[in-house]
Amino acid sequence: MAMLQAVTTLSPEAGAILLSTLVAGCLACGLVTVVIYRLFLHPLAKYPGPFFAKLTNFYDFVVGYQEHRAQHFSYLHKKYGPVVRFGPNDLSFCTPQAFVDIYGWKANVRKHDGMAATQSDPETTSTFSELHRVPALKKRKILAQGFSESALGHAEGKDGPAAFFRGRPDSLTGASEFIVDQIRIFCRCLVDPSTEPVKDMSLWLNYLAYDVMGEVVFGNGFNMMTDDKERYILPLIDNMVFSMLLGGIIPWLFKWGVIDFMFPSIYSGRVRFISEAEKKITHRLSRGHESKGDRKDFFHFLLSHRDPETGAPLSRKTLLTEGVLLVTAGSLAGTLFYLLKYPHCMKRLRQELDSVFSDVDEISTGPKLSTCVYLRACVEEGLRMAPPGPGMATRTIMEGGTEIDGEYFDEGINVGCSNWTYAYNPIYFPDPEIFRPERYVVEGSTTEDDVMRAKNSYWPFQTGVRKCPGMKLAYQELYLTIGRLVYLFDITPEKPEELEGNFEVLDHFNVKKKGPFASFKLREGRSVA
Repeated sequence: MAMLQAVTTLSPEAGAILLSTLVAGCLACGLVTVVIYRLFLHPLAKYPGPFFAKLTNFYDFVVGYQEHRAQHFSYLHKKYGPVVRFGPNDLSFCTPQAFVDIYGWKANVRKHDGMAATQSDPETTSTFSELHRVPALKKRKILAQGFSESALGHAEGKDGPAAFFRGRPDSLTGASEFIVDQIRIFCRCLVDPSTEPVKDMSLWLNYLAYDVMGEVVFGNGFNMMTDDKERYILPLIDNMVFSMLLGGIIPWLFKWGVIDFMFPSIYSGRVRFISEAEKKITHRLSRGHESKGDRKDFFHFLLSHRDPETGAPLSRKTLLTEGVLLVTAGSLAGTLFYLLKYPHCMKRLRQELDSVFSDVDEISTGPKLSTCVYLRACVEEGLRMAPPGPGMATRTIMEGGTEIDGEYFDEGINVGCSNWTYAYNPIYFPDPEIFRPERYVVEGSTTEDDVMRAKNSYWPFQTGVRKCPGMKLAYQELYLTIGRLVYLFDITPEKPEELEGNFEVLDHFNVKKKGPFASFKLREGRSVA
């Protein structure tokens, strides 16, 4: 009673101090409770991983901001084994079976909440940001129409470019035609005296990739290769995807605008990119169903879609959201870097191309290109060593739990696999730091089983429900561009010191690259049309 009386007679100042002490004590007790739970009582407590990663997702966030998150996953697996706890409720895996169990068609998972938090319009989900399988499949079917054989090869014969990916092509029409048109422009720019003689090939190959994507999505290229006024959008795209990476790790930081406050330059770049993308989309929508020539672009199919139940067209918000997603592209720079670093690979590839083709215009989808085994091998090895998406696509286990690599996990746990970890795993790829296209060629001591094992241990374009719908287009662009560059030009690395290490890949959700820096000279007897 005396103590209670003493408390009630405290001065206001003393009462405030006591209240602050009690609040601080409660917070400290709560913090200690959380720490003890996450370290010792959490369902994932038995899995190894960095100490601070077990306590907070800010560990992963800091790693992500340092731009080498994908490589860090590889380091963690080397240190801790095939299963690593990289967050309080997050596990990373690195076996082929785990990849199939997490990303395959039958996987009982959905996308992580971070994907919804980072969408450009909080009220409208896109194919990319849709969390659940069924609505994602519906959206994907719409999107896939733009990448279908009839779309990319519209008005082509039965043996056009789509057949190339079935292994029995005969002619160049449709999709290949507009890709080759852009590659011709690209090759002319490489030796155009009005352009800089030494070129950052990451930039120039991005110009090419986005001009191709402009043709696919809008029916018109962005003209980045020929007009430097359009190139401003590249760093904006990088800001956009980097903000998606950071926001995907801790969704509430993105949702509440904390990331925008912490990184104003990233925020301003993301906002400007969305604004510029919406301008281009609005301009395309003003043309309605009109397409360029016989080939139908993406928006032709998006505008033509009708809901099977209501008959309603896609809303303007949905069209804008999907359009922002589509303005992305990959890069071919990694493959070129390693061909320059390993001259014997460049020499063998050139010999193959010279023996198959008598003119550059023959390098198109057709029976001759399908015989270029070493070209395909170089592309596969380039995708392995410089993945277009090096990081992790996190998934959340749904109700009922799931089995991953023979072990059961409850719902609510976040799981994933880093592409970089697979690509540089010595178990599946001996000497993973070495560019060795022969991994994909049946010859000498390399058997067909060895080649299949390599292909089944790494998936540069994902697999299952979320498999990249533009994979065939990407491969076509890779084959035709690398094939024509090596056939046409003597390529000289202008910064030999950059070839001493491996190609630097920064994990910005997709990938940020720089270099190689090179100059180009037409080989004797070669010309660009």
